[in-house]
Amino acid sequence: MTEAEQSQPLATDHILVALDTSPNSTAALMAAAELAAALHMELRGLFVEDINLLHLCGLPFGLEIGSFTAKPRRLEQAQMERDFRIQATVLRKTMADIAGQRRVSWSFKVVRGVVTQEVLNAGSSAHMVSLGRIGRTPGKKIGSTAQALVRNTRRPVIVQMRKPLEGPFLAAYTGDESSENTLRLAMQLASSRNSRLDVMLLNQSEEKRAEIAQQLAEQAIESNVYAARSSSALIGIFGQFTLGTVLLPATAAEWLDEMETNVIVVP
Repeated sequence: MTEAEQSQPLATDHILVALDTSPNSTAALMAAAELAAALHMELRGLFVEDINLLHLCGLPFGLEIGSFTAKPRRLEQAQMERDFRIQATVLRKTMADIAGQRRVSWSFKVVRGVVTQEVLNAGSSAHMVSLGRIGRTPGKKIGSTAQALVRNTRRPVIVQMRKPLEGPFLAAYTGDESSENTLRLAMQLASSRNSRLDVMLLNQSEEKRAEIAQQLAEQAIESNVYAARSSSALIGIFGQFTLGTVLLPATAAEWLDEMETNVIVVP
């Protein structure tokens, strides 16, 4: 089943937000709407009817635990499809409200398939992808869909905690192409929000530090550029950063589980 609804004509550039009914997903939607407003882009929501859940229906071990009764019950496809429709209705309304508050154009789409693959497919044409941070697997800070996205997408991915996507911003720079992209996006966000941006360099020369400091000064961005000699030292600093937004190059995406705030991973 596929549904689509939009409030305004589609724009060329857009931010995709992967939606479900969790609080983390709502936070991801709010972050995406904030960025869409700041960057003058369209907001597109995607809700995936998980085909793997439907495949469980009718199987002997296909059970769910009732949220009120705490008793197991068999998964039924008709009920599952009704639940999907209800969730889609709620999400469409939430998206309309949040996009309206930010005055951004928006669209909402429902597809059926494997969640990770559908988000990857939809995200391939997006400027950026936003999704909630915490997965369903106990003990994991980062869900499997987020992990797959940061490993495989060629778009920046916002991995969202339940807090506003705002400054101050802290960016990691390791000297590769994704670090250059990270720095550019960090400067764009800091400039659009009139917010502070600090940059942490790993194993970079004094000349590179001075060059980046000059770029920030030319943009009139309040900032500092720091140097670290080991990734463990850098991870320790980033792990203590809890009030703003961290930007990581995709080559440092393995640090994601150590972060305690919103993170944007940039390829």
